Amino acid sequence: KILNNVIKMTLPKRDNNKLFAKIIKRQAKNRLEDFREYTLDVESKFNADKKRLDRSYDDAINGLSECEIREIYVSMYRKSTIVSVYSFLENSLNNLCRNLCAKYGYPVTLVDLKGERIVRAKDYLEKLAKVDFSIPNGKWSDLQTLNKIRNCIVHCEGDIESSKSTFQIQNIVNNNSNLSLKDDRHIKIEREYVDFCITKTEDFLD
Repeated sequence: KILNNVIKMTLPKRDNNKLFAKIIKRQAKNRLEDFREYTLDVESKFNADKKRLDRSYDDAINGLSECEIREIYVSMYRKSTIVSVYSFLENSLNNLCRNLCAKYGYPVTLVDLKGERIVRAKDYLEKLAKVDFSIPNGKWSDLQTLNKIRNCIVHCEGDIESSKSTFQIQNIVNNNSNLSLKDDRHIKIEREYVDFCITKTEDFLD
């Protein structure tokens, strides 16, 4: 009994909430670091890939300049990364909601709420877990912008004229030096915007 009392007195009580938070943060950071490495690898190996494509698809690329070929493939890589980063963010928030529900036995589950998935998760965390979203408010705004760009890529292949949010996306592009429009309608993404989205997602989840 004396030994047990000494152990209780000398060993700090384990904070399961902090441990839970550390695990989630570490998982998020590792996954986002994978995205960073992916973007660097893809763009650094492009020239080698282009030589292979030149040999295999001479007819397909006939008449295209090296710059045009690079733009086609690198653009595809960047857009796919943007979509993947957003999906990771969305899944991370949804998993957090489910884990908190299981841990604390909330009377309402995530699927009981309506709305777009990322907004639904935000509402759940605010109302059930009492998360204060005024703290990362600026970062949340950046992620809503990412949501608009992602939706246009997924649903309209990056064509803002086919989007339900044409005016909003036009403003987003006009106010971001790392986004532009090709032929006044197709979203063009610079690598810096991919880096920006990864960093903002990491900061927000942290």
